Amino acid sequence: MKRHLRIFLSGVMVLAPIAVTGYAIWWAGRGLDNIASRVIKSIAPSVVNWWFPGAGVLFLLISVYVIGLLTHLWLFRWFFRTLEKVFSRLPIVKTIYESVRDVLKVFAGGAGQMGQVVRYRIPGTQIDLLGIKTSTSPIDDDGKVAVYIPMSYQLGGFTIYVDNQSITQIDMSVEQAMKIAATAGAASKQ
Repeated sequence: MKRHLRIFLSGVMVLAPIAVTGYAIWWAGRGLDNIASRVIKSIAPSVVNWWFPGAGVLFLLISVYVIGLLTHLWLFRWFFRTLEKVFSRLPIVKTIYESVRDVLKVFAGGAGQMGQVVRYRIPGTQIDLLGIKTSTSPIDDDGKVAVYIPMSYQLGGFTIYVDNQSITQIDMSVEQAMKIAATAGAASKQ
């Protein structure tokens, strides 16, 4: 009986991640498709004749790519900088916009050393914390930098300010570090 239970659990271990990932992709794709479909159909009702499931996601992907291309043109860079200045002056909008922008910079690694995985040793202990260095320059004159310490099994964490000398750079991607944090260390470095 134990052997059959182990075989069954092996099947669950293989199928559960595939099923959960597949469902998450399907759910997100369906949601994006519905949103894009409603917007496009309200702008151009004639597309109903040729619209197919997934066309909304395809439209969103193409739109994001085209906007990415436009950011290389001087006129559009000026437009986006102007839009960013406007957003930076609006109290609530500024907080939301800058938070989303900064998080994307950290996790995309698009800001030089931002998003660098580090190990922080708590002074006077043998305890090491896995963190993500989110600032490359000192926060103030005392030489401290911001390090995000993710918490296991949940979306959240702490931002701590530590001496730059008390952290050690780790050769690991931010994605791998977040995977380790999300699984409480069960995910091994590949």
